[in-house]
Order: sequence, then structure tokens, then C-alpha cells
Amino acid sequence: MVNIRDVRTSNGVFKQTNSGLVAVFVGATSGIGMGTLKQFAKNANSPTIYILGRSQSAAKPLLDELSTSNSKAVLNFIETEVSLMKNVDKACDEIKFKETKRRRNRHPASPTLLHPSPLHLQPPRPPPRIAQPARNLHPRRRAESEIDLSDLELKANYSGLKAMSSGTTQTTLAFEELAKTNPSVTFIHKYPGFVDTGVVDRLLRDTTGLWALPATFARWFILPILDCFATSTDEAGERGVFLATSARFPPLKKPDGWEAAAVPLPEGVKEISEETGAYRLGAKDESVDAVPVLVRYRQEGAGEKVWESTLAVWERALARSG
Repeated sequence: MVNIRDVRTSNGVFKQTNSGLVAVFVGATSGIGMGTLKQFAKNANSPTIYILGRSQSAAKPLLDELSTSNSKAVLNFIETEVSLMKNVDKACDEIKFKETKRRRNRHPASPTLLHPSPLHLQPPRPPPRIAQPARNLHPRRRAESEIDLSDLELKANYSGLKAMSSGTTQTTLAFEELAKTNPSVTFIHKYPGFVDTGVVDRLLRDTTGLWALPATFARWFILPILDCFATSTDEAGERGVFLATSARFPPLKKPDGWEAAAVPLPEGVKEISEETGAYRLGAKDESVDAVPVLVRYRQEGAGEKVWESTLAVWERALARSG
């Protein structure tokens, strides 16, 4: 477990030592992603930040807040719908083009941070092959569970709960598979705990029909009690920056410059290692033991099957889009 005081100490060191980082945030216009984006912008020195979202006009208050918190931050909002795979490719091409141009203009190469969407159930696209230190963070909803390897797309037996549990397991297996071919990238799959993102409040507020009265009661009398035990989006964001920068989470193979780029550990906080290259973390950034079903899937090589299935889905989607 990592105490929030140690997280803030580490982030304070990060603020004093980093310069010119490049970060890509997807789905960070609300909730945990937005909290991490705000904390990163606040603590980074002269960063270049790419933010992928549906509406730049809707994100304007957020962008203004980020500019106010860090006037030296270069903010690039890419207006796109990332649920469409063709748009993901276009966004990646745009980022690569801008970064190539920036580096040709004699900007030094810099470490890259990635923060995938907390709402995206599918494993993210493979990260670009880069020599600089990089990390890929993704919130984890629950522990891994049994999935039907013959029906990874849930075509035969779909439900919302199965989609969530299957997404968690498939993302972990995909991360472990990606770590094999991208050993210099740190992959982190974290359960954030109960975070007060406002989602439950909005859900209860918008409930109609027979459930309107119970929802109203829960919103005014039960939710405030639960919120007393919830983590704020600011604290979740602080932990997100810690995960993205701390030396606690090395990749399988440390690339040149990794030690210089990683923030040194506060006293009492130790480096942890993960033989798969993908970290599974709890709410307090502690390493979580693999559940038996995950151990079995590793032994069976299920990760390769999950990743092949994911690539096949993407190819079909891209083929349809022309």
C-alpha cells in the first residue's frame, strides 16, 4: 500500500525534476481521467498534452482551467469519437505527425505517458514502438473472472455484467501479451476503488418512473453517507500521476534513460516487479495477487488468443469503414 502522503511527496519531486514530457489522454474530460489530467498539467513542466475527446467546445472550460494551472503547457485537443477504430488510427497519425514535426524543430525527445479511457472496455491499441520511457494506464473495474474463450465478443450470451467482467479479464490478458512485444513499456491495470465522480448522483437524479422515489431517497440520504468513504477525483488523479511517473513500476526491460526519467521512491516505498510486465494494482496502488483463473489462463496461453481476437475485431471494423 502507498500512503497518499508518499504519493504527494513523489509528485512534488516530479514537479521539480521533469521537463518537456509528452502525454496522451483519452476519455479524460470527466471522472478519474480528468482528475489525472488536471494533476498532470499542474505538476508537469512545459508538457505537451494531447487530449482526445468528443467535443472541443464542451471541453473549453477544462482547457481554460488547464491553461490557468500551467501557462507553459502545450494543449492539443483532438476532437474525435474513439469508439470508432478508424478515428483511433487518424488520431494516432495526427499525434505522430505533430510529434515528428516538433522534434524536427529541434525539440528534444521526451518520455511518453499514456492514459487510456476509464470507460473503454476493449484493450487499447498497441503503443508506438518508442525508445523513451513510456507507461500505459487503465482503470480496472473488478477482479478477473472466468470468460468464454470461444465467445470473446459475447455474441452468444451478452449482458452488461458479462461485458464488464469480460472486459476486465481481457484487458489484463491483452496487457500481458503487449508487454511481451513492448518490454520497455510499463502497463498498469488498476482498480481505483469507489471514486466520487458524480456518476451515481447523475444516475439517481435522472431515474424516472416507479424507481424515481427510491432513487430520490437514495440520492439525498444514502449517497451522502457513501461519499464520506469515497476517494475524490483529485486524489485519484494524484495517484494517476504517481503511477505514470514513479520508479516503483519498472517495465520488463528498462530502456536507456529510464532511471533518469523515473521519479525516485520516497523513503519507505519500495520498487515492485511483475514478471508479466503488466501490473495489477488495488485502490492504494498495492500489487494484487493473481486470482486462480488468471493463473490458469496464463498457463493456457489465453492472452495470445485474446489479442488475436481483438486484432480481428479491429480489422473487421476498419474494413467496414473503408
